[in-house]
Amino acid sequence: MNYSMTTMKIHQIFFKNTLRNFCYLISFSDGAIYCIDPFHSDLVLTHLKDQKLMGIINTHDHCDHHSGNDELIDRFGCEVWAHKEAIVPGKTKNLSDHEIIHQRGEWCLKSLYTPGHTMSHLAVMLEKDYKPYALFTGDCFFNAGVGNCHNGGNPEVQYETISKIFGNFPDELLIYPGHEYLKRNLEFTKKYEPHNTDAQSFLNIIESQNLDEVFYINSMKIERTINTFIRLNSSDLRTELHLENSDEKKVFLTLRELRNRW
Repeated sequence: MNYSMTTMKIHQIFFKNTLRNFCYLISFSDGAIYCIDPFHSDLVLTHLKDQKLMGIINTHDHCDHHSGNDELIDRFGCEVWAHKEAIVPGKTKNLSDHEIIHQRGEWCLKSLYTPGHTMSHLAVMLEKDYKPYALFTGDCFFNAGVGNCHNGGNPEVQYETISKIFGNFPDELLIYPGHEYLKRNLEFTKKYEPHNTDAQSFLNIIESQNLDEVFYINSMKIERTINTFIRLNSSDLRTELHLENSDEKKVFLTLRELRNRW
């Protein structure tokens, strides 16, 4: 899937592995191309053709997000950027919160510290004219869901990230997740928000589609209608969880534990 503008292009690459990984190529008008989270090098090289890769950005250090690093480094001698505590192959630069990675014309690519899935997790923000345009979320946030905290994460920290950072994003921000889990996540929303007509309508749309070939780039506005992890004050949800009088954090942590077993 390609989204082309006059000076910037995003190419989404889907890997038909059991984890259903996405990685992304972002290219700028000056020829700079960055790869976010290469699961494998083959499809990345196919899409690059004769173009040169300037850098790899790993959102975190789980192997399915960096297992393509070595071959791309061997081919291009490119830089590898990640959080200072992330252990990824070939890392050349540590990224901090809100650090500019590349800037060209109206476009700016920068890192955003988003701990919870792991404690060294970064998302990558693309800004247009200094305003949030698209967010490459790795495993901290998915279409209609959020990532687990099994391997080096913390659900309480994840709650803070989702509520305080994602809660303030503008409706028009586009979400590019690290995995394709849309159907399963929508089914989870429907389980615990049985009267969520938006989630049901989305499920109806994708029911007959091949989700190995059709992918959705949701805005935060859409996510706010279908993603139960950012709908913590839904009366439907609170009634289903028997948490009518609990705070948002309790609702989130309960959901996270239920999703772990889903």
